[in-house]
Amino acid sequence: MGHVERRGKGRWRARYRGPDHKERSRTLTRKVDAQRWLANVETSIARGEWLDPARGRVTVERWATEWLATRGDLRTTTRARLDSTIRLHVLPAFGSRRLPSLTNAEIRQWVAAMSVTGMSAASVRKAAFALRQMLDAAVADRRLAVNPATNVPLPAEHADEQRFLTREQVSDLAAAMPGQYRALVLVAAYSGLRWGELAGLRRGRVDTLRGRLTVAETAVDVGREVTFGPPKTAKSRRVVPIARSVMRQVEAHLAEHTGPDADALVFTSATGLPLRRGTFRQVWQPATRAVGVDGLRFHDLRHTYVAVLVGAGANPKAVSTWAGHSSVAFTLDRYGHLLDGHDDEVSDRLDLLLATTAPRPPSPVRQIGSAGG
Repeated sequence: MGHVERRGKGRWRARYRGPDHKERSRTLTRKVDAQRWLANVETSIARGEWLDPARGRVTVERWATEWLATRGDLRTTTRARLDSTIRLHVLPAFGSRRLPSLTNAEIRQWVAAMSVTGMSAASVRKAAFALRQMLDAAVADRRLAVNPATNVPLPAEHADEQRFLTREQVSDLAAAMPGQYRALVLVAAYSGLRWGELAGLRRGRVDTLRGRLTVAETAVDVGREVTFGPPKTAKSRRVVPIARSVMRQVEAHLAEHTGPDADALVFTSATGLPLRRGTFRQVWQPATRAVGVDGLRFHDLRHTYVAVLVGAGANPKAVSTWAGHSSVAFTLDRYGHLLDGHDDEVSDRLDLLLATTAPRPPSPVRQIGSAGG
């Protein structure tokens, strides 16, 4: 049981023994404040909610380092992005602060300030999520009683505008690229492989006879190094059919730009090194400007692929599988508007079906109680 004792004029010390059997105290200027503080501590002990004050004295910066070191579940790219977000946005605002000193109000102000300065909604949300995850872990580690980053309003994230190229634009763009990148553009537009999947594609995964590409590895560009690993999700590992006309371009590329070994990378830089986004942009941006699609992202070639599939009448399940989407629901949510133009086609097919299987006219029904009944 704790007690309050006078320690001189205007000084009252509240003392108690914690669940760890260590004695702790706090000195306040008024007796009533010391009594109130002690009562709160004893209530938290009785409820099993007491936290060791010493565990909360760690700074946000130190906790971020300790927390990241335990995140063995993260992919290399995810870890690098999370580390960058924390260094650029979380630590400048809260790095020197001790964990218990953070309040919900100031985190709300921090989020609002980032939005006002022009940061994209996606970047603001990533920064807030990073802080929230860190503090969730601090709660689980009993360094905090509650997470002050919960219930913080975040800006709505709007989906990026999708751009789709015509067949002529894809052809023009491929022609505007240096020779070793022309097949890369065609495969991206007509197979839907992501950048990392293309950069990690190896000769042994290309079936030129059957017209198939097997996605089993992805390249990860982090810092000064390109590493290779499994696809992000199980759905990302897939076999994608590719048009024969495109496969002929791939065959020519393999003969001229790819090593003979089965594990040789299909697409590399001009010097034979693994593809890197930064280096590729130096040829991508001039080519897009040259053919009148300035600002086109490489990922827009993936959108083009889905548009081609929908235009060819592929069902959403096949589109989802070949594109490596997480679910058919995601495919419909992201690209469902492309199916709108098929309404008339469906109506025509129904009319044709009903015309060939027209129901017989109903037989006369005899009325009960009618004449002659």
